[in-house]
Amino acid sequence: MAVDPAIAALMAGAPAGDPAADALVPVATRRDTIEAGFGSMMAQLQGRTFDDVDVVETTVPGPYRDIPVRVFRPAGVDGALPALLYFFGGGFWMRSYNSPDILGACRQTASQARVVVVEIDYALAPEHPYPAALEEGRAVLEWMATGAHLIDSAKLAVGGQSAGGGIAAGLAIRVRDSGGPALSLQVLEVPGVDLSLSQFDPPPPGYTAEQLVGLIESVEFYLPEGVESSDPVVSPAHIADLSNLPPAIIINAENDPLRPSGERYADRLREAGVPVVSATYGGQVHNSPGLTGISAGSRAWREQVSWAVGTLHGDGGVFW
Repeated sequence: MAVDPAIAALMAGAPAGDPAADALVPVATRRDTIEAGFGSMMAQLQGRTFDDVDVVETTVPGPYRDIPVRVFRPAGVDGALPALLYFFGGGFWMRSYNSPDILGACRQTASQARVVVVEIDYALAPEHPYPAALEEGRAVLEWMATGAHLIDSAKLAVGGQSAGGGIAAGLAIRVRDSGGPALSLQVLEVPGVDLSLSQFDPPPPGYTAEQLVGLIESVEFYLPEGVESSDPVVSPAHIADLSNLPPAIIINAENDPLRPSGERYADRLREAGVPVVSATYGGQVHNSPGLTGISAGSRAWREQVSWAVGTLHGDGGVFW
């Protein structure tokens, strides 16, 4: 499982250790440190910019607060458009919807798929543990279903990266089970769908103890007391019934410890009769969706996401 040479060179030059790993430092300070350092690095690794997109920042009434959202719409396109609700990653507690790689992904999808992308600044753990992010996502999805910003309420999708992919998968299940806006697609990139971390027993080759501790901490931050990591309400991979969920595109990275659980989730969706397109990109790593400036594999990845979201324009929703 050789890593893409350009990505390997980037990883080799990265500083050792994690400047935000000290558990004695306040979470908000650690979060700011990550955003400043990692975000600055990712800003330099973006490829083509997509400037043919209009961006509007607004808020949506939510269960706890007014939820910040950023609406990306292809410029000069009239009429109602399909829409994708998108969740950023970061272990449920890091980063933000201002992360440059996420902004780049939203711009590209809006431009190439000719859809509206709504990026949500969902409430972060540990200040706001589960189910805050899911409930805020549900509120924004219901707002999108009203047709705000010329959104076609009959062609809605949810998606996200890493922890955001897990939240999107959970939202699709919640909407199915409790009623709500119909979804035509779920876009799950390196998704965190199994918070039990069973895939890390034993740890994958090359995965350090420090990284494993960081994953465990993220899960502990996200889960309130009394909710187990294997509980199907927080780990979509443990849901017994995956039938009647929207079609899915699931993209994994070959050199990512989350790959086994992501691939298995795709298999289980197929077994339940859900249409699925899945891909595992060779040579890629967990952060590859944001490395379009240095990796051809990352660029192909983002092109595939744009293709999948673009199928929302088909009559009746997605066609494969």
